[in-house]
Order: sequence, then structure tokens, then C-alpha cells
Amino acid sequence: MTWTLSVISRDVEYNLSDNVDYLLTGIDGIAAAPVTRITERGPMQHGESDLGYRLQPRKIALALMARGGDDAAWFARRNALMSIFRSSDSPLNLRITNGDMVRQIDCYLNGTMEMTPEIGLSPGWQRVGIELIAPDPTWYDPDGESVAFALGGGGLLAVPLAVPMQVGASSIDSTIQITYDGTWDAFPIITLQGPMTNPVIRNQTTGDKLDFTGVSIAAGDSYVVDCRYGYKTVTRTSDGANRIADLTADSNLATFRIGAHPDVPGGYNSIRVS
Repeated sequence: MTWTLSVISRDVEYNLSDNVDYLLTGIDGIAAAPVTRITERGPMQHGESDLGYRLQPRKIALALMARGGDDAAWFARRNALMSIFRSSDSPLNLRITNGDMVRQIDCYLNGTMEMTPEIGLSPGWQRVGIELIAPDPTWYDPDGESVAFALGGGGLLAVPLAVPMQVGASSIDSTIQITYDGTWDAFPIITLQGPMTNPVIRNQTTGDKLDFTGVSIAAGDSYVVDCRYGYKTVTRTSDGANRIADLTADSNLATFRIGAHPDVPGGYNSIRVS
């Protein structure tokens, strides 16, 4: 196996496939996310009418062999794994790394973690079974990527389109085509850095926009727009105030995204910042 599996727990990364302390013997649930179709049926209708779909939470099962040894080593390894996968309000980050490719998913321990003592077949090792659940079933690149928008007054503006996405400076009215090769839509975190007035961000391909017409952001201040599901917030960084009311009524915070193929053919997203 050339790729590695690790878990990040409380900002510490643990390699679960190093073949020293842990052997990864099996993993399930890492391909396509589970899907449920939405349907309706009229009183005299044969069959059903399809209304679309929704992704469901993803369950991931891990099978490991953990190095033990004598009784003291066995209990030490058990305590270490219980600490790594301890349930909390903060998610674990399950990470797959294959060369330069890194994908991550946020999950929680689901049910129990089984740790069977060695039975003589593999002296010094114990079998471990772990079931995780990812409420958001999509994998993401934790580093993201960035592009540059030209400012009206000259210079360049870096705009990371995964997490985060930033715009700011004197004036800007620029459109760039973003080729997004992900397999699911990306919902960015956008930072609007002052001083600026009437900022508008449009995805001209999907038709979604974030319109702050009539709003001025002071120098040294910024607005953070979190488009991710479970958040959908607009926060002023100077005081932490909720500024979602500053968006115009026809803005699309609920759906603003960087669209993936095939909903956006070829993943070509035309992003305009003005």
C-alpha cells in the first residue's frame, strides 16, 4: 500500500498504517457517499415521481492490528487508542495521503471501538475494529488552492477558492474562470477585507451571488462569510457581530458554492468579484 491513513485528534496526527505500531487490515465506506432519492406519489399514480436526492451521513469502518506485547503494553495501547478516538464535540479528521494528494473527512466515533486481545495467531498484536460516522459525507482537500484577481488600482489579489477565499483592497471588478476538478461542490469561507464598499461576489455559472450593496467595511476590519452547511454565517471580525442582515434579500448564502461536474459542466465556474 503506497498511501497512508492517519487520524488527527486534538490537533495531533496519528499514522494508522505505519506498519510499526499499527497495521491497516481493512477499511470500508470511503468511496461514493450514500444517497437517498426524494420521491412523491399521487393517489392514482403508478410508480413515483423523482424529486431529486440528498447525500446521507457516511459510515466508515476501520480494521487495524495494534502492536501490544505483554499485559502492560496491551493496556497502554488500549488507553492510547481510547484517547485518540474519545468522543467529544469536536470531530476527528480522518486523512488519506497519497503523494501530493491529500483528502480529509470530519467524523466521530460511532457506536463502540472493539479491541480483541491477542489469541496466539499474531503474538504481540491485537485486533481493533472502529466505526466512524461523518455527518458531512464529502471528502475535502484541507489545504485548498488559490487564484489571483487583478485590482482596479493595479496589483494582484490572491483568492483561495477552497478554504478560505479572500477579497479586498481599493477597487476590483474582475472575472476569472475557475476549473474545479473536485467530485462534489465546494462551499468556501470568504473573507472580505476592508476598506471596501458595496462588495459583490457572483458565480456567474450557477447564478448565485453574495451581495453587500450598501455596506462599507472599514480599514482594518473584515467580514467572514462561511458558506459551509452547518454554518451559513456572516461575521464581522472586529467585534464578532452577526452581519447576515447586511446581505441583500436576493443573495444566495444558502446555495453559494463552487460547482462540480456534471452539474457545472467540466467544473468551469465563472467567478466575478466587484
